[in-house]
Amino acid sequence: MERVFLDANVLVSAALKPGSRIASLWSLPDVRLLASPHVLAEARRNVPAPDAAARLEALIAALVVLPAEPADFVIEDDPGLPPKDRPVLLAAIVSGADVLLTGDITHFGGCLGTAVGGVRVLLPGEYLRTR
Repeated sequence: MERVFLDANVLVSAALKPGSRIASLWSLPDVRLLASPHVLAEARRNVPAPDAAARLEALIAALVVLPAEPADFVIEDDPGLPPKDRPVLLAAIVSGADVLLTGDITHFGGCLGTAVGGVRVLLPGEYLRTR
């Protein structure tokens, strides 16, 4: 089973666009979707509309969520993420994820398509094309 860690922007996109390709992540066979409390808090802040918030909570219910945020640690090949994005990568590594999906090209762009700390960082569309 492939372990796929989701950044908040992936959750937000799926909640706002329930019929989109990104929402199909939840129906992929042999994939376990993961997140962290930090990611969930950010997603919830960015989905204020009641109908989308209800969809977000349904999506969250299908995730495996880390019980707590990991402590900071040195990452081999550290991409130098800003402080607000570093917890996402740290949680993906600690969770044992195979893949981290993010739409954040601004901050994760330098490591897209590569493995950082043993986790491949991909755009959701790129990941879905390979499935």
